[in-house]
Amino acid sequence: MNEVRNIETGGGGSGRGHKAVSTEGATPHAHSELPLGLSRRFILFNLLAALLLSWPLLAFGSPSYIQDSAAYYKGGRAAVSFALAKVDGPNVVAPSAPTNHSSGRPAPPPENAAENASGVRSITYSVVAYLLSAPGGTLLLLAIAQALAAGTLMVATIGAFGGLPTRRTVLALILLAGTTTAATTAYFAVPDIFAGLLIGFMTLLTVAWSRLSMTLRLLCAGIAVFAATAHASHIPIAAGMTILGLCWIAIRHHYKRPVPRWTWVWVIAPLALGGLTTLAVNTVAFGEVSMTAKRYPFALARSVNDGPARWYLEKNCSKLRYAICEVYPHGLPKGGALEFLWGKDGVVERSTPEQLDRIRAEEADLVLAAAREYAGQEAGRLTINIGRQLINFRPYPFVERLVLDDTGSPQLVSAPKSNEWVLTAVFIVTAISVAIGTAWLGRAFIVRRSLRPVIALMFLGVLGNAATCALLSAVANRYQARVVWLIPLFALALGGPLIGRRSDEGENPPPDAAPVRRQT
Repeated sequence: MNEVRNIETGGGGSGRGHKAVSTEGATPHAHSELPLGLSRRFILFNLLAALLLSWPLLAFGSPSYIQDSAAYYKGGRAAVSFALAKVDGPNVVAPSAPTNHSSGRPAPPPENAAENASGVRSITYSVVAYLLSAPGGTLLLLAIAQALAAGTLMVATIGAFGGLPTRRTVLALILLAGTTTAATTAYFAVPDIFAGLLIGFMTLLTVAWSRLSMTLRLLCAGIAVFAATAHASHIPIAAGMTILGLCWIAIRHHYKRPVPRWTWVWVIAPLALGGLTTLAVNTVAFGEVSMTAKRYPFALARSVNDGPARWYLEKNCSKLRYAICEVYPHGLPKGGALEFLWGKDGVVERSTPEQLDRIRAEEADLVLAAAREYAGQEAGRLTINIGRQLINFRPYPFVERLVLDDTGSPQLVSAPKSNEWVLTAVFIVTAISVAIGTAWLGRAFIVRRSLRPVIALMFLGVLGNAATCALLSAVANRYQARVVWLIPLFALALGGPLIGRRSDEGENPPPDAAPVRRQT
């Protein structure tokens, strides 16, 4: 008979310590017999987290917006109208699709809007944004839903690794809401918060899914699937996290340390289901089986901004037949990536829908050709950009409001410029909390072997986000602000049980543990 010892954990839904049993010679994944469930206690902590994350409403009076916020609303309205027209028949009069920025180009009829669109953002997020646009098109319900989703990740992560004792959980939620970018990102009316949620939930579903009840696993997986569809940059992040998870499973099996039986299912679920959802939506909307249908040419804009694509086109446009050369026969416009795309002389403004389709089709070949010809400059610039992106995470300012005009179209208007000092304070305390969290997790990675998988996955996800944004778009504060709050979250979740009072939590078992029952 194997030697039996009791260890005290907090993995159950009640938040109190539960007696779990580990046996010598049994699987090294032993932990609490009671996984964290979607209990009343969990829901109350989730509501508390969402409430704490809502402090931007007190400081600024509304969520934060950019032009993309209005575009998501318009895209969602067009998608819902398109769906209703398909369901109810041709007698339904649907609002026309919006014009392309300030071009004044007449909007196509609803049935042709999709195929004539210059470019679109995530359809799934656009639909959700439109459906949750109340009150009055402010997207406030959308921001509240984003805060609830962020609260779900926070409570699930804290509970999975140390239970939900009242004092420690409340303190952790206060710290996360007040000393990270989580609150300002949740109340930013674009899908930025879902990049952090994707990385966080995929980390849990890889190394700690057996610590969650089936109901809570499905909730976490559902949010992760939606997150994968919410922005074009999220699919590459999901793919990277999936590859890392499968590699971890393979390494465990190689060293005869098996993981719980169905781990691979939870590892691949966000990417597989998110990818299939995106393919299905694009097929219905555009008749194109593609993950990136009607995307804007962000990678080309980034390469032009960095130099290689600009130099390559200036040198070769006279002898190549790229569509971008037709649009700019006398040379590319000056300015950054955003001006290249949406400026007064930008690609979206000057190109016809047919030319934009060709630019999208030629984008990969053009960017790769420029990278080969200017390999040194491309590698150096990308390395610098990734480094810059990692340390740029100032919250996006709350300087505009979203209002509906007389025609029902969303417009951005200037907001009262007050309390902007709050964002400076958030940036400073976030830098401090990230530095402390990084230092603690780095030390834990060295001295605690059982914590290495979860720490490595989270940090590689944060790094992958920086690399994805630097490669496909440009360096921007908001891109790293959307994920950097994961570092304090996982530091608090993993550190609490280890440094807290043993009467509350006891010592935390391995994060990839699976429940085992007492052996006799």
